[in-house]
Amino acid sequence: MKMKVLILVESLKVGGGSERFAATLGSKLYQEGCYVSYLTLMEENPKYEFKGDYYTLNEGYIYGNIFKRTLDLFIYAPKITKLCNELGIETIISVSEVANFHAVLSRWLYGNKVRIIATQHINPEIFLHSTIKTDLIKFFYPRADKVVCVSKETEKILNRKYGVQNTCTIYNMMDIEENIKLSREELPKEYKELFNGNKDESFNFINLGRLARQKGQWFLIRSFRDVVDHHPHAKLFILGDGVLRSKLEQLITDLELTDNVYLLGEQKNIFPFLKESDCFVLSSLWEGLPLVLIEALTMNLPIISVDCKTGPREVLCPELDLGGRVSYPYLGEHAILTMPLPNQLILNPVKEVPLTEGEEMLSDLMIRMIEDSQLGKNYSNSRVIAENFDKEKIISEWDKLLKKG
Repeated sequence: MKMKVLILVESLKVGGGSERFAATLGSKLYQEGCYVSYLTLMEENPKYEFKGDYYTLNEGYIYGNIFKRTLDLFIYAPKITKLCNELGIETIISVSEVANFHAVLSRWLYGNKVRIIATQHINPEIFLHSTIKTDLIKFFYPRADKVVCVSKETEKILNRKYGVQNTCTIYNMMDIEENIKLSREELPKEYKELFNGNKDESFNFINLGRLARQKGQWFLIRSFRDVVDHHPHAKLFILGDGVLRSKLEQLITDLELTDNVYLLGEQKNIFPFLKESDCFVLSSLWEGLPLVLIEALTMNLPIISVDCKTGPREVLCPELDLGGRVSYPYLGEHAILTMPLPNQLILNPVKEVPLTEGEEMLSDLMIRMIEDSQLGKNYSNSRVIAENFDKEKIISEWDKLLKKG
């Protein structure tokens, strides 16, 4: 396979799931013999490691309102066409909505003759409240040659609610052996005592994700107040950064959890942190196909996850029908699902705003995980389902798609 491929993505900045997907897919295609180039809409650091050539459209790119971003489409689309012509690109793989719009517009208005494979990484239902975003998806996506969805449920939503039919599903890939290798590295010195102190008494929960509304970490922090009331030495580590950091820090202070909940920011190697933890908890309000769950599976880490749309059920509990009814909590074959959480930002202490039903269930499950050692053991051998996302299996599906022409 000697195809010339351009990966078009907003950035390659460490921290984002779609950015990591772009770096991982491009690097794997490069190793398989493709000529791979990356084109980003903005220059952000630090970047995920990648193999191939790198270009950026604007080193000073700043997110703006809908009018600025619409104008950017018409500024950058002809530049995309120009670069494709200069590099002899045969296929663009665009990553997430904004990049998808840019790629298709480069064809529709500016004569770009390359094949366009758009990708959808999050639940598109979240855009249905926005007429503009909904109309853009309905207009641009059918004009791509193929739209690759990262989960079957995401594909169904595009089919049924947007009328987009040129779709297929290819899961995100995971290099399981590389994850295991990275987990053998030591924790940074400044975190060793936090994770390993009072090991007989403490229990380490961990969450990874941007500190943003989508990830719902305030629910997790509020729930943890009840956990600490029962088990004062329990700890919660949250890896990631984002716009809600200062508000989450204030919530931690208000809940008197500064000795139990730690926001550790972005970490280059997350796997030693996962390895030193006892349970992974996902609190997201929506997803696409959460890579963090697959990463936790590769570490054989017990997982408690909300059953949000889309991805957790598909990753963790393949024995369930995607649209089937579930009684919560659901103790599955490989992980535990808890009820979805409301799309509601609650940054108040528990004594001001009592725990919601979902928060109470989340705290009960965490307490149960601490108190029932057998429960943790039951969910400590889940690497087997991570094989569904192994890089060799997934890259073969991309290989078939690219060779279809």
